[in-house]
Amino acid sequence: MTLYGPQAALIAKSFEPRLRYSGAGLGYQLASIIAGGPAPFIAAALFAAFHSGYAIAFYILGCGVISIIAALLLKDHTNKNIDELDVSPL
Repeated sequence: MTLYGPQAALIAKSFEPRLRYSGAGLGYQLASIIAGGPAPFIAAALFAAFHSGYAIAFYILGCGVISIIAALLLKDHTNKNIDELDVSPL
């Protein structure tokens, strides 16, 4: 199942308007480099070390737990007017 639609909305709503484009772009690209890039190597190392798919399953479970915690720590911008957000210049 693909969740790109809700993911894009969540990422966009996580930043105030003046930082939205760069914040969403940097966050998305850095997450793919930090988490997605080494994932196959980590999975291969876990399988080589433990000779079981359970180690990989626990790795994926740990990544899921981290994702849930990160999502719970996001600020809620539901039903807030875009004008109420801080748009002061740097």
